[in-house]
Amino acid sequence: MKILFLIIPILLQAVTFKVASYNVENLFDLKYSGKEYREYVPNSSQGWNRYTYQKKLSNISKVIYDLNADIIGLEEIESRQALLDLKKALKRRGAEYKYLAIADRKNTTVKTALLSKYKIIKTREIRVSFKDSYRNILEVHIDIDGKELIVFVNHWKSKTAPESERVKYAKALRRRLNELKDSAEYIIMGDFNSNYNENITFLRKKRLNNTHGKTGINDILKTFSKGKEVTVKELKKDCTLLYNLWLELPYKERFSYLYQGRKNTMDNMLVPCSMFNGRDIEYVKNSFGVFKPSYLFKRGSINRWERKFGYGKFTGNGYSDHLPIYAYFTTDKDKKSFPQKIARKKIYQESTIANLYKSPYIVKPVLIKDAAVIYKDKSGVVVKKINDRAVYIFHYNRLFKKGYLYDIVVKETRRYKGNLEVSSIVSATRGKRVKNLSDYYLHYKKGLDISNPKYQNEVLYSISGVYKNHYLRYAKDKKIRIFFRIKDWHIADNTHIKLRNVRIIRYNRENEILVEKKRSIIK
Repeated sequence: MKILFLIIPILLQAVTFKVASYNVENLFDLKYSGKEYREYVPNSSQGWNRYTYQKKLSNISKVIYDLNADIIGLEEIESRQALLDLKKALKRRGAEYKYLAIADRKNTTVKTALLSKYKIIKTREIRVSFKDSYRNILEVHIDIDGKELIVFVNHWKSKTAPESERVKYAKALRRRLNELKDSAEYIIMGDFNSNYNENITFLRKKRLNNTHGKTGINDILKTFSKGKEVTVKELKKDCTLLYNLWLELPYKERFSYLYQGRKNTMDNMLVPCSMFNGRDIEYVKNSFGVFKPSYLFKRGSINRWERKFGYGKFTGNGYSDHLPIYAYFTTDKDKKSFPQKIARKKIYQESTIANLYKSPYIVKPVLIKDAAVIYKDKSGVVVKKINDRAVYIFHYNRLFKKGYLYDIVVKETRRYKGNLEVSSIVSATRGKRVKNLSDYYLHYKKGLDISNPKYQNEVLYSISGVYKNHYLRYAKDKKIRIFFRIKDWHIADNTHIKLRNVRIIRYNRENEILVEKKRSIIK
């Protein structure tokens, strides 16, 4: 036993992990409980049925998969069954969350929940009221690198009720926080139905202010002190205060919810002074953000879960009326902070495309210099550097012109069905025209195994072989699957073909050739 005790600390490695919160907007299962909202009664005239349920699961799992968080708090989950079905939908996409928790001790209509890739040690629920109309706050203890992290997932009363109702949630949570040790490391997150500066914004509506100007988030949880937002400097002086991570974003970027065109910060993430003391688990400074890929927007608003004409049957389109928020935390001493000056001056650390493949996610935007655009389709572009790897940039194809060099500031990457893609960029600055684009292509030579993962996103200059049963047999003992993204296109088996300027993509742990244009095929 003594030997084992000595070995275990050696095996532990410092980790950097991503924590997120997402209100998924009413994920109901198909079992009738009598507590459902009218439109979510299973198999009713509103259209909540197996088809729309599976579409909802598919849509939400896509967001969570692309978000790629290690721990994610969820709001508006009806039941454990709905959470399990979401977990299965994520696993089908290739994202496995081994551990889950849900605040289901009370029979509320919707509940808070959590999915985690790290082991859950224990859970408890914080009761706000004996009434079923008040959702319990979920408390989850998680093992991170041998250290305990406590996550509180909240979903407070909506603004159909006055502020006194949200104060009840804040007081229940504050009582629990007062019981914790000063050294406890925790994250408070969820849908608070309160802005980070609620004590200012709720004054616009007199019906909300029945608390004489006091709010749950600012005054009870103490994210404001002496009339101002709590800063990290003030937090370190007074550990009864909490720091709201919204303050790390420029003012214009502070929103995860839109109401009548107005930006709101209903979803919040709060951290205590113990996340800045240089021990155990630390918040990675300036890493907070809002996950907002283009598909989560529609006609200038958030692409929410849709009903026909607003009140009719569900269409199966859309995601949620909220955007996910996220932040990074670490046990690595070398990654505990990023100088505020660097973030303000927009000075980005230079990196390589190869490094994008090494790291599962980007903590801070990085600069890729002199990347050539070597391929372009309707959805994005492939960029590559000499003596470096290639990568696909999704959605930003209008910013790029094929055949030119660019300095690109990369903000986010994702795995789409196994293939690495750049999903978000800060900027792209065009430089010189490339003299010989062929230098950037992958040229097939005898003995080259193009099924190797390191060749994903490369553009093949030319390759020949025999097509049979969806595969190209390009050498005696080598073959690779071909996917034709061309309508009504068919090639007979045993046809000898030559392909030019086609992309290699990674799909479910296997490389395949993506053919998007007819002119790429020479029979």
